[in-house]
Amino acid sequence: MKCVVTGGDGFIGSHVVDALKEAGHSVLVVDINGEDVCQVDICDTKKLIDVFNDYAPEVVFHIAGVANARKALEDPVMAINTNVAGTASVLEAARHTGSPRVILASTCWVCGAMKPGVVDEIEPFLPSGAGHTYTTSKLASELLCHDFQQLYGLPFTILRYGIPYGPRMWQGLVLRAFLDRAFAGKPLTIFGDGSASRRFVSVEDLARAHVLSLQDVAINQTYNLEGMRAVSVKELAELISRLFEGVEIEYRVEPTRAGEFQSSRRLITNSKAYIELGWEPAIDLEDGVRRTIEWYKANLETLQVDLPK
Repeated sequence: MKCVVTGGDGFIGSHVVDALKEAGHSVLVVDINGEDVCQVDICDTKKLIDVFNDYAPEVVFHIAGVANARKALEDPVMAINTNVAGTASVLEAARHTGSPRVILASTCWVCGAMKPGVVDEIEPFLPSGAGHTYTTSKLASELLCHDFQQLYGLPFTILRYGIPYGPRMWQGLVLRAFLDRAFAGKPLTIFGDGSASRRFVSVEDLARAHVLSLQDVAINQTYNLEGMRAVSVKELAELISRLFEGVEIEYRVEPTRAGEFQSSRRLITNSKAYIELGWEPAIDLEDGVRRTIEWYKANLETLQVDLPK
């Protein structure tokens, strides 16, 4: 199958590209960065249409966008323009070129706009929203997929990621931040008391879900892709400390973390992905963290690390 992956040079996108190729699919990477990619801004609809016409993809994986919630908080206009207008641009290009389906990278953060309790894929969004511009940009992107399907007949699949980690992860994600400090011999920094929990999911497990989402059963469907279990930030830090023979842990207050998704009052279920796609997370946290440490060690000379003071 011929696939386009927007953002295919990034953390998650590059793993999706690898998984698709390993499964025997042809892939064109569309990104604004990287070597051996088709360099196009996703907001440039005309150029996207030209690229899609030339390549004739059978499916478009739309992964490009602003993924750093703190950057979205600092520059909300940029985040909305990139994530919402960029999604509309990709959908419009796919519509005009007859691409059979767009598979959207969304996030479990959208569940912050849902009532507490067990959360599945049909739980409605609350009009009060989720309190963050990043979340709103993903809510809007999901709704755009539904609009383009209803108005123009463009099929979609929405994949709501849990909190990803793994090789190639960018600075700002909590595990990467811990590793940056641990390898520099500095204390691990926890913002708050460390009780906030996440169901971290390996990027390799996420990539596998993208390949499975090519099945016909996934057309016009949404899937939650969470990790195995809830893990507190404190527990993650203690795991890193143990693997690094006792690196210290410190606690701080950080105002730029305002509005970030809190999962403590919600249980996001993966049952639909398991039943329909045959997907469930397979890599446990300690194994995944060890793999990420090995990647970090192998790339020490090329990694750019900017440690906050």
